[in-house]
Amino acid sequence: MKKTIIGLALTASLMLAACGNSQDEVIVTTASGDITKDEFYEQIKELAGTSLLEQVVIEKILNEKYDVTDKEVEEQFSTYKDMYGDSFETALASNGYTEETFKDTVRFQLLQQKAMEDVEITDEEINTYYERGKYELHTRHIVAETEEEAQQFYDLIAEGNDFETVAKEKSQDSATAENGGDLDWLAVADMDTAFAQAAYALEAGEVSKVIETASGYEIIQLVEKREVADYKALEDQRDEVIAAVKDQKVANTEWSTIEAKLLKEMNVEVKDEDLKEAFSETLGTNEE
Repeated sequence: MKKTIIGLALTASLMLAACGNSQDEVIVTTASGDITKDEFYEQIKELAGTSLLEQVVIEKILNEKYDVTDKEVEEQFSTYKDMYGDSFETALASNGYTEETFKDTVRFQLLQQKAMEDVEITDEEINTYYERGKYELHTRHIVAETEEEAQQFYDLIAEGNDFETVAKEKSQDSATAENGGDLDWLAVADMDTAFAQAAYALEAGEVSKVIETASGYEIIQLVEKREVADYKALEDQRDEVIAAVKDQKVANTEWSTIEAKLLKEMNVEVKDEDLKEAFSETLGTNEE
């Protein structure tokens, strides 16, 4: 359980919305002097600045586009509560949450999840996944921590060294290295997108170029390919294929990509000169 700026954002967004033309309105009086909305706003900018503004804006956009019910929040909240058991209250307190502020964070997480799941998939992606699904692949792989290291391993194989031997000696995947990188038979559903794209392009015995996958930097060798028995026609499994393609796409999509898409759709424009750099990193408009 990790506290993020969202807790501050959700309360500050209410204050920012209230800051209209009455910027000089006193919100706190003390023996040392008064604090106005304008002073408070300036302090918020100084303390949290663009990060807070980005959080408030994206939360507003998500609430406009997606619905999260109280029931959904309560169910997810209960899941966290069960996960932590008797230490739940301690975990909340140590991260600066109350139950209500944590529920605000849960709601935001669910909004993000719905935005991630709202990805568009094309007929080409559906057909590609379906066609790959007709075959299972027996593959081996070599995993490296860096692209440069993986390229060195690839060069060894290109020079005539045996793939299995290089895998045993060099691969960072301890689970498969001693077996020469053997991954046995894999269906398309067992592979991430980058792995599948490289593996299904190979002929038996061929070795891929270095690719980046969820496991790191990999080199793949296709050992053998076989047809899946009783593979159903696309019209008979279209819903399952669409769900699988969507799941893979979500797994391979960064939140920043979704955030940038939402910001562009909503024509976000920052009026405060002090906060002009907000969203520049997400939208790729920051100046070097």
